[in-house]
Amino acid sequence: MVGPLKNTCSINLVVLKKLASRSCLLPDDVLIEILSYLPAKTFFKFLSVCKTFRQLSSNSHFLLSQSYHSKAISGFFVQRYSTYRSLLLIDPYAGIPRSSLDCLRNRNTRILGSAGGLVFVWHRNDGSFNATTSSLFVYNPARRTRCHLPSPPSKCLRGGIAVRFMTDINRLTKDYKLVYLSPTGQSSLYHCQVYDSAARAWTMNKQLNCGWRALDLQHPVVNGETVFWVSTLRTQVVIDPYVFAFNMRTECTETIELPQEATVRDADTIGIAEWERSTICLIHYGSLSQVFALWLLRETRNGVPRWMKAHEISLGQMGLRKPCYVSSVMLSEVETIMLLVFTVYDEVYSYSIQDGDLKKLGSVGIDDPTLIPYVNLLRPCGEQEELLEAI
Repeated sequence: MVGPLKNTCSINLVVLKKLASRSCLLPDDVLIEILSYLPAKTFFKFLSVCKTFRQLSSNSHFLLSQSYHSKAISGFFVQRYSTYRSLLLIDPYAGIPRSSLDCLRNRNTRILGSAGGLVFVWHRNDGSFNATTSSLFVYNPARRTRCHLPSPPSKCLRGGIAVRFMTDINRLTKDYKLVYLSPTGQSSLYHCQVYDSAARAWTMNKQLNCGWRALDLQHPVVNGETVFWVSTLRTQVVIDPYVFAFNMRTECTETIELPQEATVRDADTIGIAEWERSTICLIHYGSLSQVFALWLLRETRNGVPRWMKAHEISLGQMGLRKPCYVSSVMLSEVETIMLLVFTVYDEVYSYSIQDGDLKKLGSVGIDDPTLIPYVNLLRPCGEQEELLEAI
């Protein structure tokens, strides 16, 4: 049953202080800081230990601190034709309660995007998805919580969401902005709608000319105040592929051409990611050469961005000798290790760029799956948060 979840501001740390040495008692804020480094799955195992841990589970400052300290990808939601199929974990210390997975697996739910431990979904209220009978929700699967969001002015269920979390002088804030991009039905025009969680309102609704190629709406990259999408290749358009950028503050757009040195064919696979949380990285898999190339977008002295090749690796060097059909590529940062994650038919692999280690993450049972990155964090869903099930 869904019920209100109240934030607890005062925390009794007597029990935790007893765990500390009598000769070296730690201040309350220091103990909270230490505990905020626990992974979400580990933290929930301690809820039955004492009342203090249960109080921390609903304290906003603690939840935000834990979300700030860990940004490593925990796994991927696997979708097919916008229908959630499963969760593929790459972090053994991560985990989501089965009840939350069952809720997301419900046929009435469609995942739009995931960031910072939050999952944004359309939930249909009748037997079919349509704009008038669907509601927008944000979930935290790890905490079994959700929050209802106002529906965007222009409802389109085939869009994708990008999230920028806001910060203040203390680094910690609940607020975020959503950029919801969705097709209009006209070849180059997209609805671009911005939601401000602090105002609990959609503050922008305009159409953007995003070029004549379709955009990969499921894998946006947020870098600073700019959201980036890469165009898709599987389309009957003679225009070269590109990266499309939208600045949330200025509302300006930019089209960035791909590197001239990279010959991109329609049978290839491309994706974008954030490299070391500082710049945009283009991932290009050549179907003929079976080589992955990583290009970093650097700004030159005259202010013009330029692609610079950073890495190149072939499937043969990884140990995959036979010809392979790669349908998706992305980067995943786990602690200090950068992983290249890609799909070969229905199998998902990760390759460590640092040490050259190739691992098979699992088989998802469907060809050409869509992988949506997920981070197992404790971030609150919002002020009107609801508890789906008692923790």
